[in-house]
Amino acid sequence: MKRTLRFAILMLILFGCKEKSTEPVPITPFEQWRSFNIHNYTIEQTRSCFCFYGGERMRITVQSDTVSSVMKLSDSTIILYPASKNFLSIDSLFGIIQNSRTDSLVVIYNLKYDYPEKLDINPQLHPVDGGELYESFNLEITK
Repeated sequence: MKRTLRFAILMLILFGCKEKSTEPVPITPFEQWRSFNIHNYTIEQTRSCFCFYGGERMRITVQSDTVSSVMKLSDSTIILYPASKNFLSIDSLFGIIQNSRTDSLVVIYNLKYDYPEKLDINPQLHPVDGGELYESFNLEITK
């Protein structure tokens, strides 16, 4: 009887108590981006596709997480709605990633802020008007 009791206590000690894990909890790129608390910024972006302004470098101004203006850098032309809606804030790029219904995505994240620097949507369809490539760079935080 004592032997069985000792065995039960030993098993309870060995398997009944678990130590808290000291391993870091993985954080997603979106969570990392949001942790910087950046809501106002400018960023340069190109959208490569068979579309209006395809391949043109734009400066996007974002205020309170919303695109407030889009300017073509080659001649400082302000791009008005509805053409401007095709250039996206960082949160909108993450929205595409998180809600993707496409065949494939290729994403490369910025090393410092974890935003998508390159978001290639359906890269196999580029030659036949189906894919899009967003490249975003030169993030400048504003007030």
